Amino acid sequence: MSGENGESNVSPRWEGLYKAALFEGDVHLLPRRIELAKHAVLDRLEDLTCARNTQATPSGEMAALRNAHRALCVLEKLYATDGAGKLVA
Repeated sequence: MSGENGESNVSPRWEGLYKAALFEGDVHLLPRRIELAKHAVLDRLEDLTCARNTQATPSGEMAALRNAHRALCVLEKLYATDGAGKLVA
């Protein structure tokens, strides 16, 4: 499916993982969700920066990826855990 501007209406994998991390209610599951989302965001950023045809990149995705990575880093700092999985607060 494509929108009027030719962009796909299907959410990228990184976006689903990012939203799952943002809306995770269990603080014990949060560190893993953040880790998965950050890896997906960084993988997609790498894909886009290494792609030969940058015109195929959906408009605004690079900015969205950078913003998502920043938000995940802040979330990670807010809910940092020690090695035993306890919140450092």
